[in-house]
Amino acid sequence: MPPVHQITPRKRAAIVALSRTGMKYKDIATEYGISKSGVGHIVKRFNDTGKSDIEKRSGRPKITSPGDDRLIKRCVDINPFISCTEIKKELPFLTCHSRTISRRLSDKFGLKSRRAARKPLLTKIQRNKRLQFCKKYRNWTSDMWRQVTFSDESTFQQFGTYHHFVRRPVGTRYNPRYTSATMKHPQKQMVWGCFSAFGRGSLYFINKNDTVNAERYIDILNSKLKRSMIIAGTTTFQQDSAPCHTAKTVQKWLSDNQIRVLDWPGNSPDLNPIENLWIILKRKLAAKAPKNMNDVRFWLTRIWCSDISPELCKSLVDSMPTRISNIIKNKGYSTKY
Repeated sequence: MPPVHQITPRKRAAIVALSRTGMKYKDIATEYGISKSGVGHIVKRFNDTGKSDIEKRSGRPKITSPGDDRLIKRCVDINPFISCTEIKKELPFLTCHSRTISRRLSDKFGLKSRRAARKPLLTKIQRNKRLQFCKKYRNWTSDMWRQVTFSDESTFQQFGTYHHFVRRPVGTRYNPRYTSATMKHPQKQMVWGCFSAFGRGSLYFINKNDTVNAERYIDILNSKLKRSMIIAGTTTFQQDSAPCHTAKTVQKWLSDNQIRVLDWPGNSPDLNPIENLWIILKRKLAAKAPKNMNDVRFWLTRIWCSDISPELCKSLVDSMPTRISNIIKNKGYSTKY
């Protein structure tokens, strides 16, 4: 739709004069190449104010019409990931710049360009299992969740990726002082950890060449879990549904040790509050810039012991009712956690 141009004062006066002779709005509109409603607005303004021309406007008229703006928004409604350049290609009649399209979306419709959240892809079966779990435990109070020890594994690497911004003088972009080091195949350290509302539990560093199978996992539970649960006084254990966790030998070990296990749904990091602790560890580890893997293990242990406070742990566990409520509201899809 081309932009609507202002009608000149002379043409407005002629339209009013023709309407007073009894000429139909439709015929006037055809005569001057405008819409019938446009003729009606001009005549109504003259009848109300005695003037046919409009007040002088300051600034340059908008290059897009309200109809153009609605079409721009419709493109975003159909595909929220479309760029302004792509919108311009979708609407070839627009004569404005892509930056103008961006301003219309931002200022008029509140649709600013933002970084999309990265969340796991959930199948219909996984969403249903998440909903079943949440509906089953929707009535659990914070006090009930405080009886749970949460656990998970996570991988840490020497060169973290959490430094995205730097303050530097102009012309020093590639100065080593202001660059972030990367490595094609950085060394990694897998860690098992647990915590509860009463504070952090234990960390277990898995050797580089070790595979976490059922036998190795039982070793971890034997050396770390039992002691952590006794100290915290918890009665229930949370773990995800990784194959090594659900092996028959592992289930037998848990049963023999009289440890109740939650029927945790798969692919649900937003349900497990320990994920928030992993994020804290990764960010703080990146800030320490460890020089080798011994440094990685040293700083992980130090950060875990000094920065993971009982108050933080309690706050995360107490968020469980809200997490469950949000998943139910979101029909099983991922939430902000």
